[in-house]
Order: sequence, then structure tokens, then C-alpha cells
Amino acid sequence: MDAHESPNEQKAMTATAHRISESLDRLSNRALFAWVVFPLLALFLVTTAWGGGTHIDPFTNMLSAWSLGTRGTLLLDDHVGLATPEYFANVAWVVPAKESAASQYAPGTAILVAPFYAVWPQDAELRSVWGTGQPDVPAIDILVPPVAPGAIAAAIAVALAMGFLALTFRRFAGPRIALGGAYLAGLGTTAWSVAASAPWQHGPAMMWIALGLVLCADHLLSSGLAFGAAILTRPHTALIAAGTGVYGALAKRSLRPVVWIGMGSAVGMALLIGYNTVVFGEPSISGGYPGVFRDRALDLEFWRFARNIVGALVGPMRGVLIWSPFLIVLIPGLRAAWRAAPGWVKGASLGGVLYLLLQLKANRYSGGGGFAAYRYPLEALTAAAPLLLLAYTEWVAKRPRAARVFSFTVKASICIHAVYAVVF
Repeated sequence: MDAHESPNEQKAMTATAHRISESLDRLSNRALFAWVVFPLLALFLVTTAWGGGTHIDPFTNMLSAWSLGTRGTLLLDDHVGLATPEYFANVAWVVPAKESAASQYAPGTAILVAPFYAVWPQDAELRSVWGTGQPDVPAIDILVPPVAPGAIAAAIAVALAMGFLALTFRRFAGPRIALGGAYLAGLGTTAWSVAASAPWQHGPAMMWIALGLVLCADHLLSSGLAFGAAILTRPHTALIAAGTGVYGALAKRSLRPVVWIGMGSAVGMALLIGYNTVVFGEPSISGGYPGVFRDRALDLEFWRFARNIVGALVGPMRGVLIWSPFLIVLIPGLRAAWRAAPGWVKGASLGGVLYLLLQLKANRYSGGGGFAAYRYPLEALTAAAPLLLLAYTEWVAKRPRAARVFSFTVKASICIHAVYAVVF
């Protein structure tokens, strides 16, 4: 407090803070959703790299979304040259498909982003593009879509994900805590600095997972359909859907959660397998992914797996606990949170853990280069977000010293990702 402030000024400030607090406590669910989504969306749009370079992963999604939005197909007839060995994994993740070419990724992100390209007035431009993995390979002339539609779609997806999380948090806490928790999830993690900056698969997958969490307490089939959309975006999120349904069924001693969530999720899985059958010629979940990922998931090389787990948690470049340190303070509260959590919260959290473990078993933990901090844990953090909120309300908030440390780590986390969001 400024020493020159008068007692009247101090009282006025206290009264104002009290009125704001009371206003927040009266927020309806609709108002809570709006107070999360619109400010975060504005911030994401301001800090995104509108004209900057694009990582190979979101660039691949941009190509598919542009083709679908402007040509009505996910086949990349104008980018067949990218499916050659020189340019695969160098310029884009494009593979041969149906006498043409296509992204190796599941189509969910492209489907979500395509409407933005359909209405965007700027056309794709013919440019010479160099690869990032093999700089000695000559440039290739290809049509490059504008960056803005993908960036806008990514920002909207992440902002909506945080809005849905706020509504989920509202089941366990007052509007102020739900609002603060959603802002922390959006600003204290790479949801801001990575997922909201470009059309990665993470933002849309987070959005569908968060929507599934909102619905799974009361609308099981709709929740399953949301999880199904996540599967169509990032197939191994099926483990999150399975965890939510199976554990929910065990907790309620009823088959309804697993049946209805399973039926909804199966729609997304069926669409994914159907797409892969048409585009790649065989029914599969992996689609255009190289077989090496499947082989790693099934091999018995657990030393590499253990290194990946350690690197993903505390690695200096990609460790989620390093770059979002508020999570460390929540860990001691997980036991109390588990006791207080309903079955669907426990199931979603376990599914998120299994999802991340499978990711780390089949792939490297780093996720490549060209972005800040981490990205693979984002879907797992979204699935575990209700349990993490309960770790705060059931343990951290009841211990003044832990609450002070938590407050410091929250500020540190947000500052870290604010810098990353601007720099990257």
C-alpha cells in the first residue's frame, strides 16, 4: 500500500474490491463462460504470430484445411511433391494417398479449420519453401495458404476449451475459483504459447475433451460424441474417453456411462477408420503415420520409455513441471482431491495419464523444435483439470503456506508463457 494514500482512499479501494468479489460470486454459468472465452480470445489473437514462420505440424494441418475449405477435399493434389522422401518430414507431413497425397494426420483439425479458409478473402500464394530438417535439400515451389485463418481457428478452439473447463470447475467451486482456474489453465500452460498460436492438433483436441467433461455428468451420449470428435482429431484420446466411461461405470455401479459414452465415442472412431480406409486404402486408426510409431508402442524398450517420462516431467527444455511450476504445488493435494472427486473426474484423469504414457511410449518426448516448452501433455492436463482444481480446493487453499507458494508459482507460470507467447 502506498504510504501517501489516505484512509479514505484505502477504504474506497477495499470497497471496490469487495463489490467486484460479490459480482463475481453472482456470475451465471453463461456469464462465467463469456468472461473466460472473450478476454482469452482477444489476448490469444493479439499475441499470435500472424506473419511468422509456421512449424511443420500446423503447416501440414493448414494445407489440409485450405484444400478442404477451398477445394472441398482433404487430398492435396497441389502438394503431391511434398510426399517424396526429400520433403516428407522436412517441409510437411504429407504422404502418398489415393493416387494423390494427404496429411498423415487424422482429419479432425483440418475439418475444424476448413470453414475459416472457405471464407477468407486471401488466396494461397506460390512460394519457394525450404525444409527445416534437411537444409541441403533444394527449395520446392508450392502453394502456401495464408496463416491468419489457421491462427484464428486455433485461438478460438483454445479459448472455448478454457470456457468449457470453467463450467466444469463450477461444479466443484464458486465462480471466482472457476474463473481463476480457467485463466490459469489458459495462461499458465502452453495452451497459450503453443496451442493457441497455430493450428496444431492440441487446441481442437483440448476443446473437445473439455466439452466432453462438461457434458459427462448429465449428458452421457453428448459427452461421448464430444470425445468422438477428439478421437477424430487425435486418435489416442480414445483412452481419455475410455477412462471416463469405464471408471464412471464402476463408480456408479451402472453400465450407463460406459455404454453411452462408448456409443458416442464410437462414432468418432468409425469416422476415423472410414476416412483412413478411403484415403489410405486400409481400415486403421493410425492412417498415414509411419509404422515406426506403432512398433515403438509395442516394443519392450522400457529404458527409452523411462527417459521419455522423466524428460516430459522435468526435462530442462520440455518438462511440464519446469515450465508450469504451479503443478508441483498441486501434487501433494491429489490424494485429497481423489477422495473428493466423482467417478468421471477420476476416470478422465486416469485416461489422461494413459494417453500421455502412450504418447511417450510411441514417440519422443520433445515433440520436435520450433516451439516453446512442452506440448504433448496438453490433452492430459485438460482431462485432469477437474482433479487438479480439487487438489487446490481440498488441500492448497486450506493451508496458508501452500497457498502463498502456489500464488507465487502461478505468477511465475503466467509470466513464462506470456514471454513465450510473444517471442514464439
